Amino acid sequence: MLKVILMSSALLFSQVTLADELTEEKKQVIDEMLDITGALKIGEMMGQAASNQMIAMMRQQNKDIDPKVEGIIKDEMNAIMHDEFIANGFVNQMSYKIYHKHFSLQELKEIVDFYKTKTGSKMASLLPEITQQSMMEGQKHGASLGPKIQQRLQARFAAEGVGPK
Repeated sequence: MLKVILMSSALLFSQVTLADELTEEKKQVIDEMLDITGALKIGEMMGQAASNQMIAMMRQQNKDIDPKVEGIIKDEMNAIMHDEFIANGFVNQMSYKIYHKHFSLQELKEIVDFYKTKTGSKMASLLPEITQQSMMEGQKHGASLGPKIQQRLQARFAAEGVGPK
């Protein structure tokens, strides 16, 4: 009886180990999904957002910014983001871990199949733009909260008799 229990346990644990293995096939399906969805453009999007934010901050300090300076900032930020997110494989490696954790191979194949449909293709083509617009709207909203946050903190500090010195 003990042998049966030990063998059953060994079989169970070996199947769990196999189920948790990130196979080359699963990586290939994830790569295909990243390609179809345009997720590899994340570095480019981050570079654009970061350079726009940097330029906006510089404009607050100095209204007259040489257009050549703006061009250099955009070029370098895009290059850095591409190198650090795409060229070195960071996005792929990060995605393997995340998607492997949440989706089975079969589910990933179904997602890829969806993206190959007309509706899925439309969604995939618009996803980077939608993501960028969402990020910009979120940043704007977050920036608009500054005065409200400051007001609430000051009121709370006053009510509790504490505050920054």
